[in-house]
Amino acid sequence: MYKNFCSLNYNVRSSQASIEYLIYHYTACDFATSLKILCNDKAEYPVSAHYLIDENGDIYQLVDEDKRAWHAGKSSWEGREDINSWSIGIELVNPGHGPHYRPFPKVQMEALAHLSLQIIDRYKIKPWNVLGHADIAPTRKIDPGELFNWNWLALQGIGIMPSLGIVSASNDSLEMIQELLKQYGYGIDSPDGNDSHIQAVVRAFQMHFTPSHITKQPNVETCQALLSLLEKKNKKG
Repeated sequence: MYKNFCSLNYNVRSSQASIEYLIYHYTACDFATSLKILCNDKAEYPVSAHYLIDENGDIYQLVDEDKRAWHAGKSSWEGREDINSWSIGIELVNPGHGPHYRPFPKVQMEALAHLSLQIIDRYKIKPWNVLGHADIAPTRKIDPGELFNWNWLALQGIGIMPSLGIVSASNDSLEMIQELLKQYGYGIDSPDGNDSHIQAVVRAFQMHFTPSHITKQPNVETCQALLSLLEKKNKKG
């Protein structure tokens, strides 16, 4: 049973879009502030999400799923840019990166898993399309970050994680990593050719899939993880 708070920050999804992605965020503030921000239609840049989950596990529905909530911002995945039209967004109360960044409580993660499984079943969302904000907007966002327990979620049947060490990687060059990231879905093309763009993409990938090896640089662990994920995706796809 969800608690309802109506946010006015939404509009109509693109007529060409269907719900294919589930996107996780952290709020970077406490619950009261999070709710205020996500429901403030007078802000200079209004934002929202379909759901907000407090650290105590309470779930709040802010926007109906059939509406286009404003949670993704400028983002891309698989070459698509209007991710808001194609996704459901869930915000998790967490202080965010800084002195108070912390693991997401078990009760919060259990609530997220319960909600996510329902959404995934409702829209038949593929495991590789369960993503973090950093995955779709790596140059702007780093949430939910390396303390978010993607491995535990995968054990609940949510998302996908690589089998490290199973797939051998003979080449961990930047060129190969870029190609593999693009194949998986990341937007790797930098409009100005800036190396910091690909570093941000690599960091986003590492925070999600190899959180013990966050270097922002191509390495064997990153290459192995990408190859493993692509192998699983191709088998199930």
